[in-house]
Amino acid sequence: MNKRLRVSGGYKLDDSDHKEVLRFARTPALPGVELMTARGSPHAWRVYHEQYAVCTVDKATADIRYRRNLHQIANRSTLLFEPGETHLTQPVTVPQDFQVLFFTPESMQQYSDEMEMPGRLHFKPDCNIDEQLLLSCKRLHAAILEDAAAIEQQSLLADCIGTLFSSHAERRGQTMLGAEKLPLLRARDFLIDRYAHTLSLDEIAAIAGLSRFHFLKAFTAQFGLPPHSYQIHLRIERSLPLLRQGVCLSHVAEAIGFNDQSHFIRHFKRIMRVTPGRYKGLMPVSRRSL
Repeated sequence: MNKRLRVSGGYKLDDSDHKEVLRFARTPALPGVELMTARGSPHAWRVYHEQYAVCTVDKATADIRYRRNLHQIANRSTLLFEPGETHLTQPVTVPQDFQVLFFTPESMQQYSDEMEMPGRLHFKPDCNIDEQLLLSCKRLHAAILEDAAAIEQQSLLADCIGTLFSSHAERRGQTMLGAEKLPLLRARDFLIDRYAHTLSLDEIAAIAGLSRFHFLKAFTAQFGLPPHSYQIHLRIERSLPLLRQGVCLSHVAEAIGFNDQSHFIRHFKRIMRVTPGRYKGLMPVSRRSL
């Protein structure tokens, strides 16, 4: 008999006022795809993305700062994010219910090639209500969480990607970058290449050819996070595949540049809302015969 791995789990965070439930799910039927669901989330999420992300909102009343603009989040809205970008929700007036589908750049490039959209995929900077995309994503979420047959999950993924691309994707053109942005891109690429290294602000600012004061202000305005926070978010993103592979926490912390495991755990929980041990534990939980 063929074996299929069901990957799902839940984690409840309690405080005096709110109960937040986060759940992560992955399945061998959809390599390069991960689903996160959040219920009752009271937090102002500040997130750096290394993957494409498709967020569907069930309940939320908040603003989101993304691509240097402020957008309103409404119930049943959809939000699209690209690798290398950050966003911040502010303020959060009621606990949020939402789901996020994460796609590795490699998997999204494969879909793009199959749909004959060459070049790096680019999403229009919309925060809108798209009922067709919302319902398509919802069907895919349910299939992943219910561990549906592989062919059903893959068919629903194809439908979801088709809807996403037809309504929201465009080719990234070869645009001329402003002279003020090029130094910041050099500094960002330097930071990405050396995310696990100990770096000084002076060192990164020198790559941009700017004073550290001007650089700090310009980098934060352009990328949504100051350089030190950007580096920490990078490290946490790079830790996720290691945790999914079962690497022990101390080795993960060392590999991504933290001085000790406690610092890694503290930053991971602040950004991901779960501890790395809990996230790691939410990976494979059962096997089922077909």
